[in-house]
Amino acid sequence: KSWIVENRPGAGSMLGAEVVAKSAPDGNTLLLCGSSNMSVMPAIQKSMRYAVERDFTFFVRIASSPYALVVGSQVPANNFADFVRLAKSKPGSIRIGSAGVGSLDYMAASMLQSQLGLDLNIIPYKGMAPVLNDLRAGHIDAAIMSAATIRPFAIEGKVKVLAVMDKQRNDLLPQVPSTVDLGYPKLLAINWWGIAGPAKMPVTLVASLNQSMMEVLGDPAFNRTLKDKGYEPEAVSGDAFSNYVSAELKAWKTLAAQAKITMDE
Repeated sequence: KSWIVENRPGAGSMLGAEVVAKSAPDGNTLLLCGSSNMSVMPAIQKSMRYAVERDFTFFVRIASSPYALVVGSQVPANNFADFVRLAKSKPGSIRIGSAGVGSLDYMAASMLQSQLGLDLNIIPYKGMAPVLNDLRAGHIDAAIMSAATIRPFAIEGKVKVLAVMDKQRNDLLPQVPSTVDLGYPKLLAINWWGIAGPAKMPVTLVASLNQSMMEVLGDPAFNRTLKDKGYEPEAVSGDAFSNYVSAELKAWKTLAAQAKITMDE
């Protein structure tokens, strides 16, 4: 059976999620879901046209890509502890760029502030490309972005990567400690992707589709392709995936409430 990929961009990818949530539960319409439309954006939206935990059937988490704390080469911080000391000595002066309110990196910067008691100057941009440009040029001090994005610039010495915001070190930046290594087990920012369908799909259909997806995820060539593109292959399915989505949504909702981060549709 062939599949047609239909892009439905907009509203942090929530438009596509809404289409799937309202589709017939016949297995003909599925969603490439992720942290944006299932956890981060739903955590800050004042009103939602779908309910994450009610309107979807979650099949499998496919891949993830952790974010990392990065500083410009001119910043006098060579490790995470240096950065924390610097930020605490200069409240409100450390400029950290973000792709905009509601982006994962913006939320991660807010989480960094909240958990470590910092006062950072979080500057929203329109996308990540200008953040990276200004970071390299020294117009801002820091950013939080994916390990895959920042790796080539770290290799060239144009930026310094201080911590990977994950439970373990990342293969792309093996010399960089994770936030768990550094003693911050809840300081996590991981972009993830998975497959979901509408709620109330027949049990037999769910089992059949899930089996097919797991077969693909067990293919070494497929996993190698993901690795080559900077993604960490995963194969988390069923209740484990559903519980993960719920936990992510709860964590970002808690942060959004604490930091008073909201967004109108």
